[in-house]
Amino acid sequence: MNKRIVAMPFRHHASHVSAEARKLLTDAGFELRCNDTGRILTSEEQHEMIKDACAVIAGTEKYSAEMLAGCDNLRVIVRFGVGCDNFDLAAMKQRGIRVGVIANYNAVAEYTVMLMLAAMKNYPRHERAVRRGEWARFPMREISGKTVGLIGFGRIGRRVAELLSGFGVKLLVYDPYAASEVLEAHHAKGTEPDVLLAESDIVSLHLPSSAETRHFINAERIAQMKDGAVLINTARGALVDEAALVAALQSGKLYAAGIDVFEREPVTADVPLLSVENTALSPHCAAITYETNFNGGMTCAESILRVLEGGDPVYPVV
Repeated sequence: MNKRIVAMPFRHHASHVSAEARKLLTDAGFELRCNDTGRILTSEEQHEMIKDACAVIAGTEKYSAEMLAGCDNLRVIVRFGVGCDNFDLAAMKQRGIRVGVIANYNAVAEYTVMLMLAAMKNYPRHERAVRRGEWARFPMREISGKTVGLIGFGRIGRRVAELLSGFGVKLLVYDPYAASEVLEAHHAKGTEPDVLLAESDIVSLHLPSSAETRHFINAERIAQMKDGAVLINTARGALVDEAALVAALQSGKLYAAGIDVFEREPVTADVPLLSVENTALSPHCAAITYETNFNGGMTCAESILRVLEGGDPVYPVV
């Protein structure tokens, strides 16, 4: 391998990968090739950037079999995040490319609980009213004593459960892969989706995006939810049928929603969900904390060094 290039094709790389992480790589003799355009690269630009790299630190841009064609030096891709729905993992495995992710579960879990509180307290409406100079007050609810349903119980879901422990909530979980001892350790009860939806005051989504999970929350499942429930999504926008969610919020079927991810990102002003008052909305930013960016950058650098020395990524996927 003549060149030791680490490519970073995603936007805003400098604010995500810390100077310390970049120094770790450059001190090891790597050349860093970065997207400094401030925009998403075209497929052609992305391929040009990665074609002779031995490692890639990836964002949400797509890595299909076609994108990887001709990348004969590429040995490791580390996702600066946890979702790999933009990766063709089968193609990567076939090409012998190792794949890793970072650990952003605490940041996302904290944000999830924040959205629960914001939605239950109608915080966005209070904040907007005060900024308009209005002394308006809106209905509020407490989390304490409520039933919270977690759909997906990986690292993020488990951390949400830990953070909620001080609120005295009842925890229901739907995750066919969650071991009984893990549920017991978090004082959670495993159940099926229809039971969870019918009994939960708050439903929080923690699933990956796939063909099987697309529109997991649709009109039919919203109809199964408890009247006046709250929906939280910090996972992937494709999990929720936004049209069905808007209808449920406007009709009063759902009390509120806290949404950090959307079906189409970035959103535009014509997205109907943006005009619904009983929502707490944000731009897919739950994981973007100083701590996650610093630690995530170090994990990416360490994973690259490990793989190129014959080891595994810190958090391996393939």
